[in-house]
Amino acid sequence: MTDGDELPEGWQQPDSDAQAGQYNPQQPIRYERDGIELHLQPATNTTETDQDVWRLNVVDEDRETTEPVREGIDGRDGAIDAAREFMETYNERCIDGNESAADVIASFR
Repeated sequence: MTDGDELPEGWQQPDSDAQAGQYNPQQPIRYERDGIELHLQPATNTTETDQDVWRLNVVDEDRETTEPVREGIDGRDGAIDAAREFMETYNERCIDGNESAADVIASFR
Protein backbone atom coordinates (compact mmCIF):
# COMPACT_ATOMS: atom_id res chain seq x y z
CA MET A 1 0.00 0.00 0.00
CA THR A 2 1.29 3.39 -0.86
CA ASP A 3 -0.09 6.73 0.19
CA GLY A 4 -2.44 6.85 -2.82
CA ASP A 5 -4.01 3.43 -2.22
CA GLU A 6 -7.43 3.07 -0.66
CA LEU A 7 -7.43 2.09 3.00
CA PRO A 8 -9.31 -0.95 4.30
CA GLU A 9 -12.91 -0.20 5.24
CA GLY A 10 -13.35 2.02 8.30
CA TRP A 11 -9.73 3.17 8.50
CA GLN A 12 -8.66 6.74 7.90
CA GLN A 13 -5.51 8.79 7.91
CA PRO A 14 -5.92 11.86 10.11
CA ASP A 15 -4.62 15.21 8.95
CA SER A 16 -0.88 15.47 9.23
CA ASP A 17 1.01 18.18 11.05
CA ALA A 18 3.50 18.29 8.17
CA GLN A 19 4.06 21.62 6.51
CA ALA A 20 1.90 21.96 3.42
CA GLY A 21 3.64 21.14 0.17
CA GLN A 22 6.74 19.67 1.78
CA TYR A 23 7.43 15.95 1.40
CA ASN A 24 9.35 14.39 4.26
CA PRO A 25 10.07 10.66 3.79
CA GLN A 26 10.83 10.37 7.51
CA GLN A 27 7.51 11.91 8.58
CA PRO A 28 5.62 9.56 10.92
CA ILE A 29 2.42 8.12 9.45
CA ARG A 30 -0.84 7.59 11.39
CA TYR A 31 -3.99 5.62 10.70
CA GLU A 32 -7.01 5.27 12.96
CA ARG A 33 -10.29 3.47 13.49
CA ASP A 34 -12.61 3.09 16.51
CA GLY A 35 -10.10 3.99 19.24
CA ILE A 36 -7.20 2.15 17.61
CA GLU A 37 -4.32 4.14 16.14
CA LEU A 38 -1.39 2.85 14.12
CA HIS A 39 1.81 4.85 14.30
CA LEU A 40 4.52 4.19 11.74
CA GLN A 41 7.77 5.95 12.40
CA PRO A 42 11.45 5.66 11.64
CA ALA A 43 13.25 3.41 14.12
CA THR A 44 15.92 6.06 14.55
CA ASN A 45 15.46 9.80 14.92
CA THR A 46 18.66 10.78 13.21
CA THR A 47 18.90 11.88 9.60
CA GLU A 48 22.62 11.14 9.58
CA THR A 49 22.13 7.47 8.76
CA ASP A 50 21.54 5.68 5.48
CA GLN A 51 19.29 3.17 7.20
CA ASP A 52 15.61 3.20 6.31
CA VAL A 53 14.24 1.14 9.17
CA TRP A 54 10.74 1.68 10.56
CA ARG A 55 8.55 0.42 13.39
CA LEU A 56 4.80 -0.03 13.82
CA ASN A 57 3.14 0.81 17.14
CA VAL A 58 -0.52 0.29 18.01
CA VAL A 59 -2.26 2.67 20.38
CA ASP A 60 -5.37 1.19 22.02
CA GLU A 61 -7.26 4.13 23.54
CA ASP A 62 -9.68 1.83 25.41
CA ARG A 63 -6.85 0.19 27.35
CA GLU A 64 -4.70 3.34 27.29
CA THR A 65 -1.70 1.42 25.95
CA THR A 66 0.87 1.83 23.21
CA GLU A 67 2.42 -1.40 22.05
CA PRO A 68 5.17 -1.99 19.52
CA VAL A 69 3.98 -4.75 17.21
CA ARG A 70 6.63 -4.70 14.50
CA GLU A 71 10.16 -3.36 14.63
CA GLY A 72 12.99 -3.42 12.13
CA ILE A 73 10.71 -3.00 9.11
CA ASP A 74 12.68 -2.38 5.94
CA GLY A 75 11.68 0.97 4.44
CA ARG A 76 8.69 3.26 4.49
CA ASP A 77 6.75 1.18 1.94
CA GLY A 78 7.37 -1.95 4.03
CA ALA A 79 5.98 -0.16 7.09
CA ILE A 80 2.88 0.91 5.17
CA ASP A 81 2.39 -2.69 4.00
CA ALA A 82 2.67 -3.93 7.62
CA ALA A 83 0.06 -1.35 8.66
CA ARG A 84 -2.30 -2.53 5.90
CA GLU A 85 -1.83 -6.12 7.07
CA PHE A 86 -2.77 -5.08 10.63
CA MET A 87 -5.81 -3.10 9.41
CA GLU A 88 -7.12 -6.04 7.39
CA THR A 89 -6.50 -8.46 10.27
CA TYR A 90 -8.26 -6.11 12.71
CA ASN A 91 -11.26 -5.78 10.38
CA GLU A 92 -11.54 -9.55 9.89
CA ARG A 93 -11.07 -10.58 13.50
CA CYS A 94 -12.52 -7.67 15.53
CA ILE A 95 -15.11 -6.02 13.32
CA ASP A 96 -16.33 -9.07 11.38
CA GLY A 97 -15.40 -11.57 14.09
CA ASN A 98 -15.62 -11.59 17.86
CA GLU A 99 -12.02 -11.12 19.00
CA SER A 100 -10.84 -8.22 21.11
CA ALA A 101 -8.37 -5.64 19.92
CA ALA A 102 -5.96 -6.86 22.61
CA ASP A 103 -6.06 -10.38 21.14
CA VAL A 104 -5.33 -9.12 17.65
CA ILE A 105 -2.50 -6.88 18.87
CA ALA A 106 -0.94 -9.76 20.83
CA SER A 107 -1.13 -12.14 17.87
CA PHE A 108 0.33 -9.62 15.43
CA ARG A 109 3.74 -9.49 17.08
